[in-house]
Amino acid sequence: MKGLAFLIGVWQTQGEVVAEHDNPAIKFRGTDSYEWILNKNFILHKVDVQVGDEKTEAYEMIGSFDPETTKYKMRSFDNQGAFAEMEAHIDDKGVLHIVGADMRSQLVRQGQNNLVAHWERLSGETWIPWMSLRLSR
Repeated sequence: MKGLAFLIGVWQTQGEVVAEHDNPAIKFRGTDSYEWILNKNFILHKVDVQVGDEKTEAYEMIGSFDPETTKYKMRSFDNQGAFAEMEAHIDDKGVLHIVGADMRSQLVRQGQNNLVAHWERLSGETWIPWMSLRLSR
């Protein structure tokens, strides 16, 4: 779990859900926080953002780490009743890749105080841009 220590803290989040068909792009803003829990065996990630006119809250548990696959397990729950399971790994350039059944992301560190993420979602058999965000502290 030490490989994810760079996430720990409170982040100011801003971004945009990509425009699609007749739906315009939607800006969002809020906070993401990451904290060690249960003897640093897990990370609790809390999301509190305003997406357009809608408030979105989520809790995500990150852990445990599988040394054979070098992947972290992730499970998230949100205020709309959605549940997702994902896996994450850090590549040799330090980029955190998050992959779920129908979504994926690359989280890139920019110094100590900035993160940039680009999310894609599966549409049929094609990955399409979904949202981009920046986290700053």
